[in-house]
Amino acid sequence: MTGIRSALAALVLAAGATAAGCGLSLEDVPLPSLVDGPTYPLTVEFEDALNLPVDAPVKLDGATVGQVTSVDAGEYVAEVELALSTTVELRDTSRAEIRLTSPMGTAFVQLFPGTSGEVLAAGDTLPTAATGSAPDVTDLLSSLSTVVTGGSFSDISTIITQLNTALTGNAGDVRRLLARLDTAVTDLNADFPRVDRLTAALDQLTTRLAGDLPEVTRSLTDLTDLVTSFDRQRADFVNAMVSLQRFDAVATPITRAVRDDMIAQLRDMEPVLRTLLDGRKDIDGVMRGLIAFAGGSDSAAPGDFANFDLTFLLDPKALGDTGDGR
Repeated sequence: MTGIRSALAALVLAAGATAAGCGLSLEDVPLPSLVDGPTYPLTVEFEDALNLPVDAPVKLDGATVGQVTSVDAGEYVAEVELALSTTVELRDTSRAEIRLTSPMGTAFVQLFPGTSGEVLAAGDTLPTAATGSAPDVTDLLSSLSTVVTGGSFSDISTIITQLNTALTGNAGDVRRLLARLDTAVTDLNADFPRVDRLTAALDQLTTRLAGDLPEVTRSLTDLTDLVTSFDRQRADFVNAMVSLQRFDAVATPITRAVRDDMIAQLRDMEPVLRTLLDGRKDIDGVMRGLIAFAGGSDSAAPGDFANFDLTFLLDPKALGDTGDGR
């Protein structure tokens, strides 16, 4: 046992001396692989892979299935070479993202397998359209700085300043305004069923108008022709209105002048008309007698003619007495 230990110690010293002579360090010692078993290469293109180190793990559903073997600059993209376990089968619809283990942790590649498409073989490439990067602490701090210095907080500060300016010395008016607003909102809430019915009625009306759109269009077209006809006859309408105005200017003074005489004459005619109305039955009898007499005369002189004299006796005094009595 002592001889074996001495041999091992000599071997370690010899390896150390050799390493010291060649200028090697611990950084040159390769790290153990994160994946057991055979692997196959796959290239993934990212728009930015600045914080992704070599030998970073590649994860799928929480398990480490590979590691980053190199990060190179391509044509405006970062070409990341992965060594994936042969047990992992990815399709061309898969996605890859660079994520962090924690807000201040290390970066790794997260795979999201696709469910359709062709299976990726060794040496294939996932383009930038299928890759992305999760926001890191730098992005969070940058966004927070933008919000605090010139974003929503600045707008809120401006709003508060303007509110303070508007409310200074106007507290009473603002209270009354808020009270009225509360009353208006309460009334509107109480009448909400009525507003709902009104909205439903408006919806029915618009639906009906939409259904009657051809008829409405035709009516408007006919109305356009009518308005055009009126426009062509506008000069005649204006002349007619001018003539009517002139007639009114002449007729109004005449009507005012003869108004009293016409009223007096109508009042004088009232007793005569009343007498005729009261004797309507007698007049009807006389007229019937005249009709019967005419019929009898036709029978008495068939084919010939006869002359008759008819005299009416009117007593103006009697008519006057009747009018005065009424």
